[in-house]
Amino acid sequence: MKLIRELHESLKEDSKLIIFCDNKILYDQSENSYSFAPKDLNLINQSKPFLSIALIDNCYFYVVNINKDENILGLFMDPKSINFVDLRQILGFLDQSSFLLASRASILQTWISTNGFCSICGKTNFYNENEGAFECKCNSSPKYPVISPCIITLIHDEERILLGRSKFFPSNMYSTLAGFIEAGENAEEALIREVKEEVNVDVTDIEYYSSQSWPFPAQLMLGYFCKYKSGKILLNDNELEDAKWFNVNELPIIPPDASISGQLIRSYIEGRSKL
Repeated sequence: MKLIRELHESLKEDSKLIIFCDNKILYDQSENSYSFAPKDLNLINQSKPFLSIALIDNCYFYVVNINKDENILGLFMDPKSINFVDLRQILGFLDQSSFLLASRASILQTWISTNGFCSICGKTNFYNENEGAFECKCNSSPKYPVISPCIITLIHDEERILLGRSKFFPSNMYSTLAGFIEAGENAEEALIREVKEEVNVDVTDIEYYSSQSWPFPAQLMLGYFCKYKSGKILLNDNELEDAKWFNVNELPIIPPDASISGQLIRSYIEGRSKL
């Protein structure tokens, strides 16, 4: 997959479209797919230019954002199996490469829909092809896609791990802790602060695991393991509904493999099983 950021006046041949409406993605449940051929869709009301975000095997992938009143489904598309869904709903069905492309599409459709006009003077922005960014003559700062860095961490203590749940999670689902990095902080400092703020726990032995683009709405998640040092769980803010220690052999529902949270948990369990 070659990542690109280009505006095209017309769709390339044999291209694919990833379509959003009200921050939901068009998804074909029967095919487990979120990309569609232009010939299968009704794009009469879609205005150019088209934003191309990736090139895969000489096929251009475009992201398209439509209005509620547009009928995007082609004549032979079944509305019972093809509809707009929250991207979170299909995470468990996507492999890593599919999740990467869907994440990129979500982030860039937000970027293009929020940068049509200059935030300083209000005039229409123009697209700088060399920079791959929107600009205005009143301001020399290009408007690139904004990515917010976050930490996400699995707190472990031998056979137990500390997980929390948001009120927005499905019933009985718990996940690793996460938070945004503040201006002036490094990732490790943010991790220590966020854990202390959220669950009143001190940690040590911070070890980097991996990173992941996270499109809710546009984060880069920096994943870490860290070891429990001291403290009793106490919810200090309103971010978490609950937090508990779980034995690695008696876990609640955890996030899917497509998410870095699920990867952190499964990786730690796998590592413990080899001891």
